[in-house]
Amino acid sequence: MKNNLIKRPLFYIWLLLAALLCFMYYCLIRLGVMPFRMLILFVVIGALMLLILGLLWLKKGSGIFSKIFGWILAVVLALTAGTGSYYLWVTNGALNMMTQSSGELKKVASVYVLNNHVINDPKELEGRTIGILNHINTEGSKGCIEALDKKGIRFKTKGYDSSIKMVSDLKGQAIDGVILDQSYIATIEDMEGQQNIREEIVPVFDYQYAVKKSGSANSVDTRTEPFNVLVSGIDTYGAIEDTSRSDVNMIVSVNPKTHTILLVSIPRDYYVETVCDASAGCAQGKMDKLTHTGLHGIETTEMTLEKLFGIKINYNVRVNFSSLIEIVDELGGIDVNNADDFVSQHGGYHFEPGLIHMDGDQTLGFVRERYAFADGDRQRGQNEMRVMQAMIDKATSPAILANFAGVMQTVGHSFQTNMSMDELTGFVNQQIADGAKWKVYSYSVNGSNGTDFAYELGDQASVMYPDKITVSNAKADMDAVRKGEVPPYVNVQ
Repeated sequence: MKNNLIKRPLFYIWLLLAALLCFMYYCLIRLGVMPFRMLILFVVIGALMLLILGLLWLKKGSGIFSKIFGWILAVVLALTAGTGSYYLWVTNGALNMMTQSSGELKKVASVYVLNNHVINDPKELEGRTIGILNHINTEGSKGCIEALDKKGIRFKTKGYDSSIKMVSDLKGQAIDGVILDQSYIATIEDMEGQQNIREEIVPVFDYQYAVKKSGSANSVDTRTEPFNVLVSGIDTYGAIEDTSRSDVNMIVSVNPKTHTILLVSIPRDYYVETVCDASAGCAQGKMDKLTHTGLHGIETTEMTLEKLFGIKINYNVRVNFSSLIEIVDELGGIDVNNADDFVSQHGGYHFEPGLIHMDGDQTLGFVRERYAFADGDRQRGQNEMRVMQAMIDKATSPAILANFAGVMQTVGHSFQTNMSMDELTGFVNQQIADGAKWKVYSYSVNGSNGTDFAYELGDQASVMYPDKITVSNAKADMDAVRKGEVPPYVNVQ
């Protein structure tokens, strides 16, 4: 009887450990990143440890040393299964959040008035003259007018072809207000004489609406087939779903068989032909700065770059300022080999040449700066690629284990991709099985600066005319990676 009383609690503890181990295996199988052979080996080891523990604890006549060794083994099993289950659960949740993006673009159109306190309420718009754009953001303007009409607020409208002319008329009090998408304010702010636009005009009415996304992934077997990914960095803080300009544009070419990655940076001011789906509300075939394509979603940026380079982009990833700050901080900072001595406008950080360690906000200052360089946006693109490589190095090093859960939770809400869960985990699965080291190359396309008509502004703007030779070189590099060859035109490391 006495032996039965001793064995009964140990038996239940053994069952609890078995259940915890099974739950870890469930999370591992559900995640799908571990190769089948490794998974079988992992299961066999766990089963053997449980069997040994059962023999040590439950076999009749077990001595005190067997019980002590059994408790040590039990603690190891509990820590392994408990910690493993937690990390796997967090990882699965983060990847699900990343890969289940909405099929809609969230937008906000607002009625802006002068910040002179003459108009403080939407009702005070009654009978006034409000400027609207004739060919840009027509859906937002129409929805805003209809929403105010339902509230019994009616006014006259005046059409404009240029957002700069419309805002200038508002500031000159030729009209009483304007209707603009909030994402356009940053675009106007870049123009000469409009640097203080955020203080000069204020919204008195907001209309939230959504536009259906037009694109989808061009899926491949990410375990074995080469693929291209567009990384788009939008110039906003906060929610990743917000629509804004695409200030960072990078095509990442990946060959999982040769373990080669090519980063190609494209300047934000590249003067390109816009390619988009009509449902995105943009101007198909019009010439504009690349950054403005982001106002109509990453799919528009993707299709525009596909035409520019004559390639197929399989997937896209979207990040913003908050994403960069949070992920770098969760990684414990990154180490970047800096080429230039400069001070950033963001944060006023001084970066000296050589290997530098940066936290999240310093990294944002590092990648946003372009005015300190003779090459401007091209140099900024090269710094963006240096940061990308530093993040890859840190994320694939053992150091990530120090805050793995925090990193994965941050990744989950800071990144958005149209790559499916299966495609993402299949790629990771294959790389774990191969265990090979990756070779990362980079290349920056170039151009000449000028001034030309930017359709989204309806006005002249500073642009960069693409250098056809560097565009051709970039395509040759992408083709080489796809074919398993060494890219011929990469930047000097």
